[in-house]
Amino acid sequence: MQPADHFATAEAESTAASPSVRLWLRVFGAVVAGVAALLLWTLLTPPFRGDLTRLGRLSETEFGPTQPPRSIERALRVSSALQDADVLVIGDSFSAPLLWQSALVAHGLKVATIDWQVIGPVCADLGSLLRAQGFRGSAVVIESVERGLAGHLDASLACAQQRTGRLQTRQTARDWDTTGPLGLNTSETLFTGLLTTLHTRHARLSGAEELVHHTDGADRVRIQRVPDGCQRFSHRLCERGLFFADDRTSAPFGPSSVEQMQQLARRQADLSITWLVLPNKSSIYLQADRAATVGGTLETAGLGPDLFGDFVRLSRQTRDLYSPNDTHTSTEGYRTVGQHVHEWLSAKTRR
Repeated sequence: MQPADHFATAEAESTAASPSVRLWLRVFGAVVAGVAALLLWTLLTPPFRGDLTRLGRLSETEFGPTQPPRSIERALRVSSALQDADVLVIGDSFSAPLLWQSALVAHGLKVATIDWQVIGPVCADLGSLLRAQGFRGSAVVIESVERGLAGHLDASLACAQQRTGRLQTRQTARDWDTTGPLGLNTSETLFTGLLTTLHTRHARLSGAEELVHHTDGADRVRIQRVPDGCQRFSHRLCERGLFFADDRTSAPFGPSSVEQMQQLARRQADLSITWLVLPNKSSIYLQADRAATVGGTLETAGLGPDLFGDFVRLSRQTRDLYSPNDTHTSTEGYRTVGQHVHEWLSAKTRR
């Protein structure tokens, strides 16, 4: 083959290949542009501040509280060492921020707080373990959110011996910022912005009384119309409330729970135990008739204060008693809890 023929053949092959090359370049460019658009979408989507907006991939702009919460002085949010404490608190995420305990600290009490995940079930030898590690007080407040209570009670009744190891109660307050979106969203996935927009649009436009969001294959967040919702919550879509799906599937607090608490209290004769049950958000806003009466059984039995009845009343008078975007209470709710516990412990001391 002559050189001229060789170059002619190569040029013809190049010309023939160029349409397919251009096609692949266009496809590649479209993919890059799509990824860039999704990334920018997520970056400009306000970061999640509440556990329910995060789980449901729902907009903080629409479901975040619009009124600022009352602050609680940081200096009161402390957890003392076990050997210095007047009161020991065993609790879950409602106790981790050390918010309601601030009411006790404000009255001069030293409070040590420890998480259920650290101490484990309340076993028969709890008192012995606490004494061995230097706890000189007798007041123990055992806190649980309603949906987790049955598991804690069952595990505690089946437990004879506490975990070994030093109990670390001195800790700093943990915060959940549920007050609104700030900054770029740099901690989520590529599709977060798109999913958040789609989920929020569906929540806004749907006429259904209740919606369920499927996240990671599970029904995690329920969006439900709340009677007088805009008098109860401050978020933009205030006619709809966000609720944790586990509230519905978990065992509710009731007389059987009280019986188990009484059994556990009898095993701890050397401790003065107060049970603190935080109502599910769903119980207060969606099952108010039941909640208004069920907590009275706890107080009548002398086991702990009734938060249910007071929370039902306050939810009708206070916007954002529970944060719109979260399963936890606002600082107003925590103040109420702390007041109840202080009054209960003071009354027990006088008896």
